[in-house]
Amino acid sequence: MIKIIEKSKTRSLVKLIMLVTALTLIMTGCMYPKPDTSSGVVVTKEAMRNIQGAVEQYLTTSGVLPIHNSESSVAKYEKFRVDFGKLVDEKYIEYIPNSAFESGGNFYYLVLNEEEEPIVKAQSILLTQQVIDLQSKVTDYISANGDIPAGMEAYDGIFYIDFDKLKIKKPSLKSVYTGNVSELLISNKGNVYIDYASDIMQLLQKDSSLVVSDQLDLRELLIANSDYVPVKSTAYKLVNGDPVAFE
Repeated sequence: MIKIIEKSKTRSLVKLIMLVTALTLIMTGCMYPKPDTSSGVVVTKEAMRNIQGAVEQYLTTSGVLPIHNSESSVAKYEKFRVDFGKLVDEKYIEYIPNSAFESGGNFYYLVLNEEEEPIVKAQSILLTQQVIDLQSKVTDYISANGDIPAGMEAYDGIFYIDFDKLKIKKPSLKSVYTGNVSELLISNKGNVYIDYASDIMQLLQKDSSLVVSDQLDLRELLIANSDYVPVKSTAYKLVNGDPVAFE
């Protein structure tokens, strides 16, 4: 009889230990940040907050930004990539987000407004590469034909691309802002751009409180109201209530 009671007590003690262990693991999971388990094809708010905080702390501590050096010719919204090596090596972050190129993801993380109040934004590598590939085909066309593969004029000196002239199917580039398929443009200088006029207009219609001055490049509105930069773009101004691209 005594042995039966002792066995029962032993089983109860084991159950208690297992319960305490499980609760400890649950509490530990709540206390510490979880690894980034998101897909590499999306940018999460959590990743943006973590990197923004790390960049700010690094700047405060070292007096410089954790960014890669860049050539002066690199476009404004593609210029200063976050140097994750510095952030990880010096323990400002524990891991690189799955969405980052450095982890096999589809985005570069950039620092904008670097001289005043640096902000972190994401650049779509997929969109960038699609435009680079198209630019290569356009350059070959210009070399062979002596003119640009221009269709109807979209803005002053900027045209929609005539893909029949290029003998290729029109690429389907989805906007990171709206998910809609973006138009593609070519300037009279032969530069290929994504048209962000529709994205800008939708933003203006959605938020009537946005302040737009004559000097404002409307791409800044897209940046201020999202986590993304407008890759392969040209500047925009508001003309008679409509976003107008100009080179």
